[in-house]
Parts: sequence; C-alpha cells; structure tokens
Amino acid sequence: MAEKRDLGLKAVHSARAERSKSKYGKISGPVWLVAGGAVIVTLILAYTLSDRTLQTEKDEILAQQRAAVSTVGAEWFPLRDRLEKITLEAASKFDAEKIDLEAAKMDFRSLPGIYLRLRVDEAKDVESLRTHAKDSVKDAFTGCLLREPNAALARGDADAGVGPDQPWNLRQAYTSTRILTDDWAKEVKASEDKDRLRVFRQQYEKAKRDEIPLAIDIIKRAQFYLLVLDEDVPEARELSQDPRDAGTITEEGLQQVPHPARVLIVNLRTGAEIARLRRTADADFQFVGEQAVRDPEIRAAMKRQVNNCALAQSVWSALRPSAEASVKTQDAGADASSR
Repeated sequence: MAEKRDLGLKAVHSARAERSKSKYGKISGPVWLVAGGAVIVTLILAYTLSDRTLQTEKDEILAQQRAAVSTVGAEWFPLRDRLEKITLEAASKFDAEKIDLEAAKMDFRSLPGIYLRLRVDEAKDVESLRTHAKDSVKDAFTGCLLREPNAALARGDADAGVGPDQPWNLRQAYTSTRILTDDWAKEVKASEDKDRLRVFRQQYEKAKRDEIPLAIDIIKRAQFYLLVLDEDVPEARELSQDPRDAGTITEEGLQQVPHPARVLIVNLRTGAEIARLRRTADADFQFVGEQAVRDPEIRAAMKRQVNNCALAQSVWSALRPSAEASVKTQDAGADASSR
C-alpha cells in the first residue's frame, strides 16, 4: 500500500505540528505560576488554621491552669514558702537545742504532717531545695518515730502496703502542685505541636483528678512539719550505690554511717517549734542462724534502716522526758487547785 503523502510544504506541516503540541501538550508559564500560587495559598491557609487551633488549645489549658492557681495556689503557695523558709534557715544556721513544752501538749506522732529529709548542702537556696526534694522519701526514721495509723491497711485494701500514709513527703506536695508553677505554664506556651500539647492536657487532667485533691488534703490536714537535715561526713564519700556518684556524698551514703543530723519539728497551726535537736546515731544488726545476707545493696539498706531507727529513738528519748515532766506539772497543778 502506498504511503500517504502530505500535500504542501514540509515546513508548513512542521509548524502546524509544533503549534498543536504547544496548545494541548505543554503547560505555559502563566499556568504554572497560577497553579504554584494556589498550592502556596493552600499551605498558608492550612498552617494558619492549624496555628490558630493550637493557640486556642493553649489558651484553654492556660485558662484552666490560672483558675487552679487562684484557688489551690492561694492556699498552697503561702504554706510552701513557709516550709521553704524554715528549711533554708535551719540549713544556714541551726541554733542551740530546744524542746518546748508544746511537745507534751501535741501528740504529733499520731497526727498528719509533712516530712522532708535532705543533706544540709542540698538546702542552700530555694532552687536547690526544690530540685533535691524530688529525691526525698519516707524512711525508717519516720517509721520508728511516728505512730500514724495506716487507714488503708485497716480497711483491708490489697494495695495498702505495710507503711502508713503519713507523713506526706514534701516531694509529694511539689509533684502534686507542679501544674501551678510558672515553669509549667511556660512549657505549655512553648509547645509547637498538638502531640506535645496533648501531653500537657493529660498532665492537667491527671492533676485535677488525682494530685490537686491530694494537695488540698495536705494543706488542710497537715499539723506539723518534720525536717531532717543530714550533715556531711567524709566516711560517706565512698558509699554511694550509683557508680555515677562514686566519690561524692549522697543521702543514702550518709544514712549508712554515723553523722550529725539536724531535726526540727514545727507546729504548723501555731508556728511554734516543738523541738530543735542535733543528734548522731549509730546502730548495727546481727543475723540469727546460718543464712546471713551477702548482697551488698541489701546490707546497705539494712544499715540505713537501723541507723535511722536509732536516730528516731534518740529524738524520742529527748522528747519523752519533757513530755512526762509537763504532764506531771499539769497533774500537780490540778491537785493543788482541788485542795
């Protein structure tokens, strides 16, 4: 079959073919500009809308936080500042020992209170105090000194534990009220994505549900403040169980060796100091039978327990004579008035 031939000049046919391709098969420069502009505008609108949504969520969380500050914070901040002032003063200067007759009138051992234990060097300023208070825990000192009943255990709760709920540790108060702080609000404001902001909302909801009620309970029920400040001794330098702290003095190392401890008990209702004592205690333990514990961590924990219990007994031995003398004085006065 004969090949079809185009009539006319070849140059004319080529020009027509090029114009056809340009008209239907190639996007012109202006079209690219319009399409690109549309994409950019869409992205800007999406970013603006997302940014507004993020800011709206921030504003909602911060508004709720400010409401909590104005209610719970109005009661917590004065108590917090008061406890911190007492702690810093005891760390900077510990006056002569004192036992007030208030010790005979107030059975603080069975009342709800707040407890904090730090090294003296960890209470040099407010920032250091708050940082190290996060590591403070209840120990054998409170277990041997105080007599607060374990209500949960008495009810038969399966997760009550063997130790009493009291005293509250100041660490718990700081943790429970963290959402009230300026630092927490600044972190919320600095959040740049919804996932991070969702974490802060969860923190607020948890605090509102669990932690804030605990803080309110602490504020309203606490009747005394029990402070223990441990003074450093060189013997504690090599007793840290954390390799990262090797060669430094830690709280757990101090509690394993004899060292001076400053003990302060303050009546939070009246502001009176019940007792101000400085004691050094040391105790040991012996294994009965053939099964001696070899694990160094367990032995260290046992040493801390007996030393802390000995410190508690030393403090109570100092308080008890004053309490008994006060009771005898009151009884003598009552007898005299009846005659």
